Order: sequence, then C-alpha cells, then structure tokens
Amino acid sequence: MTTGIETIPEQTQIGKRPQHWRVIWAIARKDIAEITTNTQFIVMSLLPVLIFLLYRLMVSGINNSSILDIVVYDLGNSQLVTAMQESPDIELHIVTSEDALQTRITEGNMTGIQIPANFDAAVAAGNMPELNVWLNPEDGLSSETANWQRFLEAEILKIGQQTLPAQIEWTDVESDVFSVGNGLNNYLLIVVLTMVFFLTGTNLVAMLITEEKEKKMGVVLINSPANPYHVALGKSLAGTIAIIAVLLIVILLNGGLTGNWPLALLFMAITLPIALGISILTGSLVHSSKQCNSWLGIGMILLLVPAWFSDLLTLPEPFGTIFSFMPTHFLVQGLSDALNSNELVKTSNSNLAVWLLVMVVVVVLTAWRLRQNPRSIIAHA
Repeated sequence: MTTGIETIPEQTQIGKRPQHWRVIWAIARKDIAEITTNTQFIVMSLLPVLIFLLYRLMVSGINNSSILDIVVYDLGNSQLVTAMQESPDIELHIVTSEDALQTRITEGNMTGIQIPANFDAAVAAGNMPELNVWLNPEDGLSSETANWQRFLEAEILKIGQQTLPAQIEWTDVESDVFSVGNGLNNYLLIVVLTMVFFLTGTNLVAMLITEEKEKKMGVVLINSPANPYHVALGKSLAGTIAIIAVLLIVILLNGGLTGNWPLALLFMAITLPIALGISILTGSLVHSSKQCNSWLGIGMILLLVPAWFSDLLTLPEPFGTIFSFMPTHFLVQGLSDALNSNELVKTSNSNLAVWLLVMVVVVVLTAWRLRQNPRSIIAHA
C-alpha cells in the first residue's frame, strides 16, 4: 500500500528551493512501485488487456470459420466446379450470368471466378487459357483465401498434367473502406483504447490521491520538500507511464495500428491530459476511495458509451442524438476515421478541433481547482 513521501531524498533541496523535477520523480517512482505491487491496481491496469484478448478470441471464432464463400460463373461444366463442391472449406455459389457474378462480388463480399467455355479441354491441350478470378478483400479470410488459391492451381494441374497450363489473372477487388473483419477489429480496439484512458488511467491516479488523503499523508507532505503541485505532477507522471505501458501492450497485441496511425496517435496524445485532469479533479473533490470508485464509475461509464455505440452499433433515438453531444463522441469518431482510412476525411479536422477544445477546458478546470484549493490534493478540505 501507499507508504508516503518519506522516500523523497533530502538532497532534493538546495538552499531553500527544492529541485522540483527530483521531487516530482520521487513521488512518481513511489506511485509506480505502488501500482506494480498493489493487487487492486494491477487488476485495474490489466483489465483492458484481458477484455481485449477476450474480444479477439470471440472475433477470431466468428471470422475464422475457415469457410470461404466463392461465387462461380461456369460456361462449360468445368471439373474445377466439381472439385470445389467437394471441398469442405468452400461454400460454392453458382450463378448463370456475368452480371450476377459481379453483383455477388461487389455487393455480397465474395471471391469470384469466371470459367470460360471449353476451359478443361484447352488446359488439357496445353493452350494456356485465361481464368479470371476476383479476390475480394472484404472476405476477411486472407489465409483461407491463399489456401484456396493453391488448391485451385493444384486442381488445374490435375486437368493439364503439366506445369500450370493456364494463365490465371488474379484481380484484387478494390474497396474504399477496410474489410468487415478489420472494421470489427478496429471497433473492439477503440473500445479498449478508451477504456485504458477513462477506466484504468483515471481510476489509478484518483485512487492514489484519495488513498493518501485517507491515510492523512498531507501531514508528511507539509514537512517535506514537496508541495501540492509536486504531488499532482508526480502522480500524473506515474499515471502517464502506466497508461502508456498498457497502451503499448494493447497495440502490440493488435499487431499495430491500421489506417492513418499518426492521426490516431495524435488523438490518444490529446486524450492523455484529459484523463489525467479528470482523475486529479476527482481526487481533489472526493474524500475517500469509496466515493472515488462510485463517482468515477458512473462518470466513466457515460464517457465510454460513445465507444460502445459507434459505427457498428447504433442507439435508438433520441439516445443516439443525446450521446452524439458527449465529448468522447468526437474522440471515438476521430479514432474510427483514422484507423479505418489511410487518408484524412472531412470530419477529421472538426473532431480534432473539438477534442482539443475539450482538453483545454479540462486542463484549465484542473489548474483552477488546484489554484483555488491546492491542499485539496493532499488533505480533506
């Protein structure tokens, strides 16, 4: 548990003025030790990581069924159709026109293949006929698609009894949006990223403040080189290190960030002082850990709602409109635009501007609170 500020070294004071950065680092170091040894804080820190892993397992179970939907337009009763029908890894959809084939590819999110008339005979004769295949990225089954490509080549070899006796034209179907599977992964990633800031980060710093207030550590602080501003900055530094560590774990488990990742990082950088400001404000206002958990729990759930109900899930009216005015709505939309597109979209600038304004408001409120009552960070008012 919290051991106080007695670990602040005496050499931090030179003459009558302490070296502020050493005092701040001493407080941060003590709090980091507290976070890494306190079971409650460890669970609180790793909760978003555990939820992320659970979600990824669920998504993996949904997306990776190993069944590919293939739409086929066969003009000549090819043996390839029979071979694919016998494969347990393929769900075959046979159409009777080229228009139907293209419709299934573009609207049905399927990989498509058009087999010309007399294809088998041309392969057997070694005439190298063309075979058009459209690989649709929205299938979200990249490894299964690669296996199917090898399967198709092997079946053609059986027909021709020679080295790939056909000219296969593989066409990747272009799309302006990311795949459905990738969109779902990004949705889950946004939910967890917002949890790291507004569940783990805010609670960690606020709990560190309220625990010391409950133990009346303000008496120790008054007789030490530290003042309330050092305490606020030291705990913010400890919270920053904890938040960044958890974020790195989540991002590494996700395999990195997709889309316009510098913009996504910018949104997260702006979110950091917002989360820390909320936690310091809460810690200065409440008197106990129980109050901290109650008020922050309710407040943070409200802030997280826009992440839960974003592009993939829609709230019924009037709740959708009401929650669209919540500050975190602009963070969620900004992250969604950044992660799902390589280019800036029209709403990126407006979302970024609003989120920057939210940061300024929170930081100003926090500074005002500390200026009006600096002792509130170390003792009950």
